[in-house]
Formats: sequence, structure tokens, C-alpha cells
Amino acid sequence: MKRIAFSFCALALIAMIGTTANATTFMSDSFSYAAGQLTDTNAGANVSGGLWQTHSGATSGKVQVTATGEAVSVQDAFPITGEDVSRLAFNSTGLHTIGAGETWYYAALVTINDTRAGSGAKLENQSYILHFRDSGTFNFRTRAHVTDPSTGIGGAGFRFGLSGSSGNPLDFSADLNFGQQYKVVGSYEVNTGQTNLWVDPVSIASPSLSDLVPGAAFTLINNLSIRQDTISSGPTFNAVIDSVALGDDFDSVVANAMNGSNIPEPASLALVLLGLAGIASTRRRS
Repeated sequence: MKRIAFSFCALALIAMIGTTANATTFMSDSFSYAAGQLTDTNAGANVSGGLWQTHSGATSGKVQVTATGEAVSVQDAFPITGEDVSRLAFNSTGLHTIGAGETWYYAALVTINDTRAGSGAKLENQSYILHFRDSGTFNFRTRAHVTDPSTGIGGAGFRFGLSGSSGNPLDFSADLNFGQQYKVVGSYEVNTGQTNLWVDPVSIASPSLSDLVPGAAFTLINNLSIRQDTISSGPTFNAVIDSVALGDDFDSVVANAMNGSNIPEPASLALVLLGLAGIASTRRRS
């Protein structure tokens, strides 16, 4: 029975190695940098070493890696100009740009903290914190918004919302808690312009928001962007993003955002397999 059990284990690991070799996560980041400004805007610390670049704003406001590391903090900027940053879908195999027939996904672990001055303050419904972006004309797709709760302005908690391209977001019906971490997943289908947003999905079949924007198709996205809003009144929330991932497969992107690192190399899994083989061999000899 031990030999049979090992055979199944070995087959499972071989399958994992094959899956890993064809992994479709292009980029993931757990922000395990020194504390400081993520980019080099205005002589910033550039703790990401240039992996993240400013694409808009940032005359004063900065996207910061927290003092404890492994999280990036995005604060509404008032009255200064906020910073918007992007990272290319670039890994050891080169730069990836979405192609015909593809659907891309991003995933992030996000905590929203309440910074409203009073209970009657309105959250900035046009504030979005994540989106896809192209590299030339700044076309944005699948914007993940933070909006007021279902009880309205000043109510307890918040909701996530989706706008496929621009304009007011579609909101989830469920109110969420400030200070609690959520898994946020967005998608963009290039042929149709279809966008979707999930919060804490179990699978791709989990409930999601959907927004199809006429004219939004065939935008050649190749960046994941984090946005720090510039607002007209006092700050209303702070977003802490622990990790992100970007790719063309729902499951692998979500898995990489959850563990905060790229999919293990096939060689690493092969070493595990060899170790188990050695254990099984020892047991047979004993």
C-alpha cells in the first residue's frame, strides 16, 4: 500500500511540475522591499529598484512601502497631487502584451482603512485603486473602485466597485469592513472589452461584477497599475496592498497573489519529488 500511495504522490507532483512549467502568471510582487517611496519620482527612494514606474501625478504624494515591509500604502492625496504607478508584465521570458482571444487577470490582497474626518463624510466614489493599463495612450481597463456602503454616505464600511473603462462604477451589494483584508480579482477580455471584478472568489465561477464598455475592446494592455487619487477635500480612506499578481490564467494569478511570490520553478518541485523518492526507497530497504 505504501508503494501505491507513493505512486499517486509522485504522479501528482509530476503533474504539478508540468503545470508549473506552463504557468501563466507574468508578474507578481509581495512588496518585500525596504520601507520608503516605491518609485524614484522627485528623487524618491525607489525601493523597488525601478520595477514600478510613475505614470501620472506625484508632484508631492507618494506611494509608500510600509515601515514593516511587504505592503504598499496608497493614501488619498489632498491637497497635493497623488502618484499613480505601474509595473509591466515582464519576467524572465520577456515582456507580455495581451493578444487576440486572450483574457487577462490581476489579483491583489487589499485592506481598506477608514480615514474620514467624521462619520458623515462621503467616500470618493470616483476613487479607484487598481487597473490594467497600456504602455502608450494610458487607456485604463477594469478599474477597482472603493465606494460608499449600501446604507449611503457616512454609513459603516464600504463596497468595492467596477468600471470597465471610465465613469461611475457598478457596486457590489455586500458591505465590507474597514481594516479587513480582501482578495480582489479583475479581468479584461480583449476581443470584447468585457471586464469583471471578484471579491474573495472561491473560483472563476464565483459571483462577480461585469461591465462591457462599447469601444473598450482591443486595448493592448501590458501593465498593472496602482492609483493614488487626488481629491478635493480631506482624505477618506487608505488602501494597503500586500501583494499583487498579473497573468492570463485566473487560478495561477490568484494563487500567486495569495502567496506573494512567483510560482516555484520546476526544479524546486523536482527536488521535492526526488526527496520523496529517496524516502520511499529507504522504506523499501528497511
